[in-house]
Amino acid sequence: MNNPDILKKLELELVSPDTRRNPRRLSELLSDEFEEYGSSGRVFTKSDVLSGLPETGAPEYELFGFSFLELSPECMLVKYRSTVSGRQALRSSIWIFGSGQWQLLHHQSTVIPE
Repeated sequence: MNNPDILKKLELELVSPDTRRNPRRLSELLSDEFEEYGSSGRVFTKSDVLSGLPETGAPEYELFGFSFLELSPECMLVKYRSTVSGRQALRSSIWIFGSGQWQLLHHQSTVIPE
């Protein structure tokens, strides 16, 4: 499996309801330096994400239109679109490879106006 295939699989895993309720797995996937710039304008850290996990009712995500850019052998930019609760957004993620695994360093979501 090449890096784009692996990273697409990880992006899909991150939005799955099972992963979104699993602090251990999320902690493995998110870098300690993780930051997310949400479509709301809020900034979330790894600890914010882990402390705000839903117990039930995580929204369904549809991800599509993936593109990948290698920034270095250990750093990839992943761009795609999503639909969540009828709202579309442009998304970008920066993944870093270290200690034998990929971890999400940065994520940004920008809502597409209707």
